[in-house]
Amino acid sequence: MRHWTGQAGGYLKAEITGNAPEKFLTLCAASDIRFWQVKRKNKNTLICFLTIKRPDQLKALLRESGCTIRIVNKKGFPFYWRKLKTRSGIIFGLFFFIAVLFILSNMVWAVQVSGADPKLEDEIRSILVKEHLYVGTLNFFVPDSGQLESRLSSQLNTVTWIGVSQEGTTYKVDVVQKKYPKQDDKPTGPRNLVAAKQAIIHSLFVETGQPVVESNQYVKKGQVLVLGKIGTDESPQFVSANGKVIGETWYQSQTVIPLKSRYSFYTGKSSTVHRLQIGPVSIPLWGLSQHPYRQFDKEIVRKPIRFLLWDLPVSYVRTQFREKNVSIRTLTQKEALEEAGKASEQKLMGSLPAESEIVSSSVESEKLEKGKLTVLSREIVYENIAQPQVIDLSREKKKSVSKQKAGR
Repeated sequence: MRHWTGQAGGYLKAEITGNAPEKFLTLCAASDIRFWQVKRKNKNTLICFLTIKRPDQLKALLRESGCTIRIVNKKGFPFYWRKLKTRSGIIFGLFFFIAVLFILSNMVWAVQVSGADPKLEDEIRSILVKEHLYVGTLNFFVPDSGQLESRLSSQLNTVTWIGVSQEGTTYKVDVVQKKYPKQDDKPTGPRNLVAAKQAIIHSLFVETGQPVVESNQYVKKGQVLVLGKIGTDESPQFVSANGKVIGETWYQSQTVIPLKSRYSFYTGKSSTVHRLQIGPVSIPLWGLSQHPYRQFDKEIVRKPIRFLLWDLPVSYVRTQFREKNVSIRTLTQKEALEEAGKASEQKLMGSLPAESEIVSSSVESEKLEKGKLTVLSREIVYENIAQPQVIDLSREKKKSVSKQKAGR
């Protein structure tokens, strides 16, 4: 215990020489100078350990006792510090080396993207750069993996699933792309055009093939619209029918619109609090200690601090407060009816083929119940109802042969 308490203030191993070295120890005890492990070397010399607080006090006691002192060894923080001051260059270099290792241990060294084609990979990397994730950045400034996943998913429409994980100083982004069927612009093989759904023919634009329907004609699903067969029955030629058949189709939809709705939006103001977490103890570094907004969303990013291959029991915690305003929107029944019409048309257009057109929309019924307006509407649409159907050549040839025999 005396050894460790002496380390803070410094202590000496000394030889006390004089006619009465015991008198010096008595004066030390009276002056609150601790000493221990006293051994006698000879009649006039004692060896002991003693603490040193003020060198001038020790000199005064030596004069008073008529003794001299020879320092055998010096230990303790004051003596270590005095040595270190004479070697400041080495100490500075050591601290600089440790600081460089610390920075390199918490730096992003690689960002790997797998499962994406080159075009999508470039798009992902450009988004990650905006989110402060790139080679050379410090890990403290990178958002949480879950936040990165949600932001990437919201900005990429060609992705089914995306996952972000961290392994040491490497971030891995795994991507599952949407797979679309390959569409051939050029027709391949003989085919007819048939109706994809029941409709009334509005207009026809036939490039190749023989139309077998006309405007204002009602057709059923699967009925042949354009025949991929030209020429005579005796010498028919089969082609790939191509063109557009615009039909009048009908849809019914139900839309529910609340008369009162609550929504929130961000004002653009934000504040950030930076803390150092050591076990259960949280030490504020900079930033406001409390959130300055009345209504806000809180986003917490926790990053463990690493040194070489080890995770230290210390974390950097960044808490961001984003101000938001909450508003209540109130609609009249007429306004809700107009919004229901727009919502139903927008939803319908999302499911129709390209170049489709909603020509009319009518409300069949509306019902107000528990603050919500339920609208049942009917839409009339002009859309291309033609879809290809492969011609069975062997079957058609058999038909042609049988007709020729019947004609004979």
